[in-house]
Amino acid sequence: MPDWLMAWLGQFQGGVVRSLAAELRTGGVAAAGLAFALGALHALTPGHGKAALAAYFLGREANAGKGLRIALSAALLHVLSGLALFLILRFVVGLVPSMNGRSSPAFTLVGYGLIILSGAIMIAQSLRTDHGTADGAHALTAGIGLLPCPLTISVLGFAWTQSSAQMVGLTLVSLALGISLTIGIVALLAILARRGLGAAVGSYLPGLERWSRGLQGVAGAAIVAIGLLTIAAASM
Repeated sequence: MPDWLMAWLGQFQGGVVRSLAAELRTGGVAAAGLAFALGALHALTPGHGKAALAAYFLGREANAGKGLRIALSAALLHVLSGLALFLILRFVVGLVPSMNGRSSPAFTLVGYGLIILSGAIMIAQSLRTDHGTADGAHALTAGIGLLPCPLTISVLGFAWTQSSAQMVGLTLVSLALGISLTIGIVALLAILARRGLGAAVGSYLPGLERWSRGLQGVAGAAIVAIGLLTIAAASM
């Protein structure tokens, strides 16, 4: 993502965070819309498994329902794990996470480790004639969901300390829906792109099944590479 776009997103996101903080202090219902917008904007920034998600749906046939289910499940797991991590840091370790901090290397390792597992499953399936039941979707969902970032943790933590339990729940659900919107669009675009490729290639190749399995293997390798590169970058 270009630096100028990252800077613009950061400034815009900062304004939404400040408005959300004010609404949470007063218990205003506008907090739901602001949290939704923050989730959608935040998911546009690098991370959140978007590249792995796109590679997954480019590599295997799926319908829109499955894409949206994975996006929503991953987003819910993302915010729930963020809230859980805040509670652990706040009440067990005695720390208050900062919005400007970096995500936990341990969570990055676990999250992208599961994403790598989903890619490995896709590669294994592409080499088999019987595809079996496992398709790597659960590992991918868990991998994306277990990547809580400082912003998510801090927003939920602020809601916990400055607002009511109802506002915490409202913020959590709204954040998840906003995140799922962005990554759900990524999933749907990948599904549509695969269908378009299949229609174009299918008219020229009699062995469409071989083409599909080959694309699945390439996509699985791409997911593994994305996971390994991200873990390597996080460790530097």
